[in-house]
Amino acid sequence: MKCPYCNAPMVEELLDYIVEIDEQEVTIEDVPTWVCESCDHTQVEADVVEAVEDMLAHLDTVQADPEEE
Repeated sequence: MKCPYCNAPMVEELLDYIVEIDEQEVTIEDVPTWVCESCDHTQVEADVVEAVEDMLAHLDTVQADPEEE
């Protein structure tokens, strides 16, 4: 894959996706992300974005870790 901005090669890396929801930081670890070797532009494929959005939409069904309470 080539970077859409500088045309350099992109490599796939597993990066953390961090978002703030209701003033609370949520981290999804190891999201497959394309990273440009030259300009560091990042790009996530549509099916991965859809999966992340689905996880975030269903956060209310996940129980909190009892050790953290």
